[in-house]
Amino acid sequence: MVQEPESAAAVAPARGRGRPPRLSREQIMDAAVALVYAGPAVPLTVKRVAEAVGSAPMALYRYFPDRDDLLHAVADRISADMHYDPPDGSTWQDKLRAWMLASMEHLRPYPQLLPYIASTRQPAWLPSFVMLTEVLAPLGLDDEDLALAVALIGTTVVGQANLAARRTPADEMVDIMQEALSAAGAEHRARVGAVLTRLPQAFERLYAVVIDTTIAAVEELAGTGTRATGPATPLFAPLTPLSAESPLSPLFSSPGA
Repeated sequence: MVQEPESAAAVAPARGRGRPPRLSREQIMDAAVALVYAGPAVPLTVKRVAEAVGSAPMALYRYFPDRDDLLHAVADRISADMHYDPPDGSTWQDKLRAWMLASMEHLRPYPQLLPYIASTRQPAWLPSFVMLTEVLAPLGLDDEDLALAVALIGTTVVGQANLAARRTPADEMVDIMQEALSAAGAEHRARVGAVLTRLPQAFERLYAVVIDTTIAAVEELAGTGTRATGPATPLFAPLTPLSAESPLSPLFSSPGA
């Protein structure tokens, strides 16, 4: 089971009066993950993490040369914590759909880390890589096509998570475009006016369609030609604001938890 990140206060090491805190790289990353989870839109800085662990910012530079190195390390921790157990007795399509849904839910609380997850040079995605090769094993793909399928699936999940995190809210986008249309000609308003009002529902359905399209592409690689469909899960519907108490997807488990 994925446990929510520990609060920043909980990971601060105890120390005696006048004694500098004894830190570890893991303690610093625990605090950083908790901060990003509790405040997804608040920039993660070395100063904030240092305050969370009860230390001076300079002490953190012994473990992380700069802020980018810290953010890369925290992003790799988030990636490495993705451990998924496919449901028993399901098809590979069901397993892949469940993995892609759960992966998105795992990544969504960390929007500012997504660019670092996408650009990682560490083997943080190895557990996911292994899991995907196991899920796709029944297809009998050769190594070249299996590599392509894994790359397609992984980049689709991270790319869609990044898009969802950075996209202007659909309702706000509709208002902006309708205002622009008001100055356009009647022909343009007639052509796209009705479509604009349906954008919020379209974005709610988007990821489910992306998943089905990805599955269809993998099926084409395998030459099966059968597309399995599932419920259109509205991943991008309005969410309750994230907090340190918000649970993560139960499909994941953190190592050592």
